Amino acid sequence: MLLEEQLLTRTSQVEAHDLRIEVINDLESFNSLAAEWDGLVDRSGVERLFVSHAWLLTWWESFAGERELYIITIRKAHALVAAVPMMRNHQRMYGFRVGSIESIYNPHTPRWDFIVADGLHNVVHQMVWNHLRSQTNCDMVAVRQVPDDSSTIPGIEQLARADGWLSGQWAAPPSPYIPLNCTYDDLFNRLKGGYRYNLRKRYERLSKVGPIDVEVITEKKAVREAMEDGLRIEAAAWKGTRGTAIVSDPAVTEFYIRLAERQADLGQLRLTFLRVGGKRISFNYVLSTQRKVYGVKIGYDPEYHTYSPGNMHLNLILQDACAEQLAEYDFLGVDDEWKLDWTKSTHGHRWLFLFRNRTRSRLVHFLKFKFAPEIKTRVQWLCTSLRGRA
Repeated sequence: MLLEEQLLTRTSQVEAHDLRIEVINDLESFNSLAAEWDGLVDRSGVERLFVSHAWLLTWWESFAGERELYIITIRKAHALVAAVPMMRNHQRMYGFRVGSIESIYNPHTPRWDFIVADGLHNVVHQMVWNHLRSQTNCDMVAVRQVPDDSSTIPGIEQLARADGWLSGQWAAPPSPYIPLNCTYDDLFNRLKGGYRYNLRKRYERLSKVGPIDVEVITEKKAVREAMEDGLRIEAAAWKGTRGTAIVSDPAVTEFYIRLAERQADLGQLRLTFLRVGGKRISFNYVLSTQRKVYGVKIGYDPEYHTYSPGNMHLNLILQDACAEQLAEYDFLGVDDEWKLDWTKSTHGHRWLFLFRNRTRSRLVHFLKFKFAPEIKTRVQWLCTSLRGRA
């Protein structure tokens, strides 16, 4: 085993000798890489949509704030063979000022990962980690929403711990998806009998109100008008009252509209509306790439809630997806109860936090992964006890 490890280390050193690392700090340089970047994404095998140039550019334009762009790239000769979309951040954690290098992420980022040409993961992990640990003004490295089956978190964590850094992981809530690659009848028959019955009966009832159809917007010139109506529908029900609707935040609104326009240019956009008698009553912001369908945002008109328009709309989208022989419908987000009526399949994601082994960082690590979880557990126990007595 030792011999194998020595051979692997020597091979990695030889490979690393042929590679060159660069950091991109400005948007102009990132934009100049657009075609090359997406070519690498396609070669890497990583899920394309959320690390594509269009997604990351739109995110940065909408959400960057005071953060600094910090995209790590690795080239072999002149070819781009790896990229890690990160950013520098300065924040307060538990009262301490913390400088960090972290993944380009916020709650509107469903998935993130290193982008690595096939066969180079070990050497890229080593090069990236060597670079990150050399940044002396970095107290913390954070990578968020990495798929469970990725080698990124175990690879980087092992290297960091070997260098004496402290680590902690967090498992994100599972994200449901519906496996397809089947006929619609096969998919429909996987649902519980009562659920199938309700879908049919509600469709029959709604069809008495007026003709039912699905309108699909794919052209860029129609995006702004369609999004205005879609966002109105999305905010009409509980999302609007809770302040979680897209229109609740101008930066979020602009992100989703710009993203829709860029995805329309790429041929990946489907803004869909369920209509009855020509009236739009449900909205589903859909992106489709790599034989997968992503339900980015949904909403429905609460006036029609007794017909379950959101589920009816999804059912019609799935009919088309099966007819097109697509592989998967990904709900994104967390495992809401209504999603689990459609499927029990989920994607798992993990977060990794690495802290430099010095006084301030050790304190933050202790507070985040020891003290705060203990307090949370005790509060939950107390609340449970009080409810039991009541």
